[in-house]
Amino acid sequence: MSRPPLSLDSLTLTDTAPREAIRAAALSGFDLVSLWTFPPPMYPKQLLTPAMERECAAALAQNGLRVHSLEAIDLSAEDAVLAALPGMEIGARLGAEVVLALHYGNPDRSQAAEVLGLLVTEARRFGLKVNLEPVAMGQTRTLAQAAELIRQAGVDAGILFDTYHFARVGGQLADITAIRPGLIRYIQVCDGLLAVPEADWTAESLQERLYPGYGEFPLLEMLRCLPGDIPWAIETPSLRRASAGISPEAQAREAHQALVTLVESALAR
Repeated sequence: MSRPPLSLDSLTLTDTAPREAIRAAALSGFDLVSLWTFPPPMYPKQLLTPAMERECAAALAQNGLRVHSLEAIDLSAEDAVLAALPGMEIGARLGAEVVLALHYGNPDRSQAAEVLGLLVTEARRFGLKVNLEPVAMGQTRTLAQAAELIRQAGVDAGILFDTYHFARVGGQLADITAIRPGLIRYIQVCDGLLAVPEADWTAESLQERLYPGYGEFPLLEMLRCLPGDIPWAIETPSLRRASAGISPEAQAREAHQALVTLVESALAR
């Protein structure tokens, strides 16, 4: 089986400007990159503003890199989707393919399903698809809950599988194989320790995940249950590395090597 396209997702480089992240991803050997086009970003420098569009388009063209995902919209209310339209427009012009959605804060699942439906409709106007990511600290936490929300919305949306959130909610391999084939459309990879207090999950997920091979997650077992013909991304924020002065390019190179090693092992079934 040929290697899937590999993406450097923007959270990996923490507080790094989009053009610098694009350059780091390309020089490190990635095929794809995700960009943060919807405010607020997790880190201030991540946000791709209209003033940056031209320089980012040039960086993508010069480096032969493609944008896959635009990050990220919480299904909180219809206003959140409408506020994201300018970011979708910019992302579409940059060649993006997918909008990433989270169901994080809204406890009303029926309303969240309606918001997801609106997001899919609006994204389609820009030629964009939508992937929904289950988040361990959110309202839609598991693969089954994500599949059910998509069913309830009655839309064609995919699921983003993140090894971090899957491990933190105690996911089992049977939970992966129970998902309808073709519904999981994107994979994000990181490693981690198995025993981490739930109170620490938010900080851990946003500030210091482990690179593949440095933790205890059963990554090979997970990934061998997943499709090998969709993009595989790395999402491993490390403020420790950034604070130590390790450059975005050096972090991206380390992340790429860790991801390639894992992917090659996972596909050597």
